[in-house]
Amino acid sequence: MKLIDNFVEQFHNYSLPSPEKCFILEEGDELYINKWIKNGKINGKMRDLFEWIEKKYFSDKNQLEKTDKKKFDELMRRFYLKNWRIILLMCDYQTKYRYYSKAIISIKDKSFSDMKNKDFLELFENN
Repeated sequence: MKLIDNFVEQFHNYSLPSPEKCFILEEGDELYINKWIKNGKINGKMRDLFEWIEKKYFSDKNQLEKTDKKKFDELMRRFYLKNWRIILLMCDYQTKYRYYSKAIISIKDKSFSDMKNKDFLELFENN
């Protein structure tokens, strides 16, 4: 799965679509989330999909990381498991309210509209 290319730009223009329209399926996603794909598109709410992924693959996160590091890394990278909640929060906020807030303005002060998605999401990581 990947974010739409202009996610950050749309964030800055207060025009983010619903979370379901912010993610694009990539080749290989069906290996992990086949039950959530119908006619080449995600079938269901993104929150439900991400919670299902966490429950199915990460009910014991430390166990998967130890037993199958490659699969663990692939799932973390492929499905934005570090950032999905903040992505959904921003989409939902803009979709439902489209108003300014101190939190949104603070994030915008730290970013710029032509930032790459990866760089933008790093603003929310704990370092």
